Amino acid sequence: MSDTEDPHEAVGAHVLHALPPEEEAAFATHLAGCDACTREVADLEATVACLAEAEAVTPPDALRGRVLERIATTPQEQLLRREPSRREGPRLDLEV
Repeated sequence: MSDTEDPHEAVGAHVLHALPPEEEAAFATHLAGCDACTREVADLEATVACLAEAEAVTPPDALRGRVLERIATTPQEQLLRREPSRREGPRLDLEV
């Protein structure tokens, strides 16, 4: 993690063990002094644990059909414009 990157943006990658070793070490140092990140890490770890226990279930054909029909007839909201973060890069504006 460079000095210019916001360490708060590394919480998700930390929880998923997706940070390179040097970034993990820098985040661990940050985490030791940041109560907000400590709480967020705990929340995300609990969520990851729940997701790990989930089972994939194939919905009945009738339910799938009703959901797809509802999606096709539901008006979509316009996307809000916002500045992309450094990690995201350019953002495409999609209009429906």
